[in-house]
Amino acid sequence: MSVLKRIHRLTVSRIENFLATVEDPEVLFPQLIREMEGQVRSATEAEAKALANLKATQRSLDDVQEKLERMGQGAELAITSGDESTAREAVEAQIKLESVLKTKTEALERAKETCEQAKTAREDIQRQLETLRDKKDEVLTRARVAKSRQKVEKTLLGPVSSSASILDAVANLESRIEEAEAHIEVRREMGHGIGKPSLDKRLGDLAQMSEIEKRLAALKQKAAGTV
Repeated sequence: MSVLKRIHRLTVSRIENFLATVEDPEVLFPQLIREMEGQVRSATEAEAKALANLKATQRSLDDVQEKLERMGQGAELAITSGDESTAREAVEAQIKLESVLKTKTEALERAKETCEQAKTAREDIQRQLETLRDKKDEVLTRARVAKSRQKVEKTLLGPVSSSASILDAVANLESRIEEAEAHIEVRREMGHGIGKPSLDKRLGDLAQMSEIEKRLAALKQKAAGTV
């Protein structure tokens, strides 16, 4: 029965480990069912062997029981016939058979217990397999839904993150362009531009020179009149 107990323990352990990890159920679930089907076959074979042993032990005990009854009847017949020597041999054989019968009876009880344990183990594993089969569709459906939700969330969240990055980059670029434009404008206003002065500046300079000349001429004329 140690083999059957080990089968049961390993099967329960596999189920618990599977339900705890739940990784790629589409692959693991069918594999686990196949493994359990193999365990059921092993348990069924063990039960069949135990049953065969029980039947063989029962037949052996029945044979001893029949011999014991014959020896008893033979001893009575020998005494009735006055053959004490034969009766003695029959009684001696009867005593030996009683000892064998006791051993066979104990063996039969052990065989019955083993057969019952084998049957219980097989039925237990069979129930676990049926439960697993019943849960297969439910678990796989839940796994598929969860996987689909993950894909949807990834699809929805992925572009948002990417778009945000792109928009940030564009905003940064615009900021740099505006900064460059501002620098150019400042240099223009401060007259730090390279090349010929603008028309407005040149006309302004001419007007300023004309005013200067006009005032100098007035001063000279005034000075000449006073002399």
